[in-house]
Amino acid sequence: MIGIQDVAKKAGVSIGTVSRVLNNNGYASANAREKVREAVRELNYQPNEMARNLLQKRTMNIAIIVPNLQNPYFSELVSECERSLRQYNYKTMLCETNGEKSNEQLYLDMLDRNMVDGILTCTHDLRQDRYVKAQGPIVSFDTIYVPGQIERVTVDHYKGGALAANELLRSGCKRVLQFRDHKTKAEFPFNKRHEEFERIMRENHAECVNVLIRWNEFDDGYFEELCQDCFQKYPEIDGVFGTDSFVLHYMKYVQTQGKKIPDDIRFVSFDGASFLNMVYPTVTCIKQPIRSLADIGVRTLMQKIQGEFVSESEIKLDVELIRGISSMTKEEYQEYQRKRL
Repeated sequence: MIGIQDVAKKAGVSIGTVSRVLNNNGYASANAREKVREAVRELNYQPNEMARNLLQKRTMNIAIIVPNLQNPYFSELVSECERSLRQYNYKTMLCETNGEKSNEQLYLDMLDRNMVDGILTCTHDLRQDRYVKAQGPIVSFDTIYVPGQIERVTVDHYKGGALAANELLRSGCKRVLQFRDHKTKAEFPFNKRHEEFERIMRENHAECVNVLIRWNEFDDGYFEELCQDCFQKYPEIDGVFGTDSFVLHYMKYVQTQGKKIPDDIRFVSFDGASFLNMVYPTVTCIKQPIRSLADIGVRTLMQKIQGEFVSESEIKLDVELIRGISSMTKEEYQEYQRKRL
């Protein structure tokens, strides 16, 4: 088996020089580096990754904490994070909390015990001080934020709420329903989306009914029960705003009750996960740049792991309106149907 000493002998340099070149740690002349690389190629030398990781005190594992993978946004974000982490030769350990604080606690304990090199988190059921006490780098998506310690990658929720409100107003909605969490922590940025949506609606003399949903609840049975309850309580609703999952469940239910989309009721969803491309009628959505969120979150975590300076403690990305059938006016829908004939 080819070892580091064989590379050193072939290159005509010391073992220490080979180690510095392979680990990119310490000085080696350009000539020495080229000799080592050539020897590695000729000998087809494969470094012992486990030994290297032990030497660098790295596990090459990152924990990703999500509330539930049934939610298409979280499943897509996890997939994009895994893709991005592979570029840094990192593997993923996935924690699906399902609302259990003990699951979240377990992975923070793993960080404290150096069983993972860092955490990307999309949820925050535990108290913030538990995250602050964590012995390792953490980056959050849209949740916890401690300047100088825990960075956050998020989107412009003010704009998202405004785009959704103005789209439903544009299509003529007068009484809208908004799904929002009933115990969302005030500091979470997505509260701004809900507040801005409601403000614009009321400012334009449209009624906004807030339906308070259970925090981190993604069960299909719960969705269906909630849709039935809302339909019975608010039969005059002509517009709906919520995340992709809630909007699709409500769209499905109202159609079973004889409502036509968009003639009778219009919808705008938030997240814009890629599975919406398979839905008909097509859904108007406020689309988050999920791939960019993942890339920036992973890059920021890598900077923290490597001890580099992170210039921005909170990174906010843009959102965009993607218009589908679900928010068309009657005239737009008639024109759309005419063109299809």
